[in-house]
Amino acid sequence: MNTVAKLTPTKHEQDEAFFKWDSGRLGLGVEAMDAEHQKLIQLMNQLYSLAESKAPRGRVEMVLDQLASYTVKHFEAEERYMKSIGFPELITHQQIHKSLLEKFTAHAKAFKESKDPAPSSEFFTFLKIWLQAHIAGVDRKYAQHSKK
Repeated sequence: MNTVAKLTPTKHEQDEAFFKWDSGRLGLGVEAMDAEHQKLIQLMNQLYSLAESKAPRGRVEMVLDQLASYTVKHFEAEERYMKSIGFPELITHQQIHKSLLEKFTAHAKAFKESKDPAPSSEFFTFLKIWLQAHIAGVDRKYAQHSKK
């Protein structure tokens, strides 16, 4: 795709500007979890797009809250799935989820207590690194276990 020739990116291009799903690198072969990971990416991209376009703070906060809520829902679903397959590292994975939620909450709180129009670039860096490393590293372990 030649984005140089385009003056205005499409909605789809904007939504993928921050984080693009790569099924080869991030796909686990666990359909429900792959779908949830894609939804997390969609929400992250939406948040990023709003921040970049200097959208009203209320809209940014709304999507941030949706991302927070969906992250909790996803972690709960993932933990139920790991329990259902007898994943031996469930407790370690739950601790990782708890730590990630604490970091996410700290970033979200800092934004909400600030007068900034959007979350910090550090927050977006955290989101991208968290999701890439978590899926490709830690989540891959339960996906491999499920295929045994």
